[in-house]
Amino acid sequence: MSEPFMNRVKLPFLAFLASSLLLTLATPALALPEDRNQVIRGTADTLVVDQKIGESTYSGSVRIEQGSLVITADIIKVRTRPDGSPDKIVATGSPARFQQQPSLDQKVIVATAKSITYTPDNEHLLLVEEAAIEQDGQVMKAPHINYDLINEVMKAKQIDGARVDIYIPPKTEAKH
Repeated sequence: MSEPFMNRVKLPFLAFLASSLLLTLATPALALPEDRNQVIRGTADTLVVDQKIGESTYSGSVRIEQGSLVITADIIKVRTRPDGSPDKIVATGSPARFQQQPSLDQKVIVATAKSITYTPDNEHLLLVEEAAIEQDGQVMKAPHINYDLINEVMKAKQIDGARVDIYIPPKTEAKH
């Protein structure tokens, strides 16, 4: 391709890619305040950006990091609106993994499932198939978990006889 053509394509493509990643990873309700100001690092075997439909597909051992936020998956799809803001992020894998430290006084939250969907507008995580959320030794497992990040409410339900499992370890007493 000619150099002038590549220069015309490069700037909109890079702006689209950067804005979709920046807006995708900034989840204020479930993040350390400084996460938003950290460098975004990502790796994948392939990246396909379809500007017409507003979708980026990262595939092959995908890892995206920003501060305490780490998302790993086989495939991550980011759908954006015409203004570049993210509409929906879907991570799939065996399993896909979303982890982040909510605040300095809280342990890291780790969410895993075969499919993790994040919708920034209402700040929900939807974990489907072999879903689990773990924090500070407490674990919830279910076929389907819906996590409202703003209100910190988790809803888990059984599907096809697979029940919801929880594990809460005993609190250890401080030794004198």
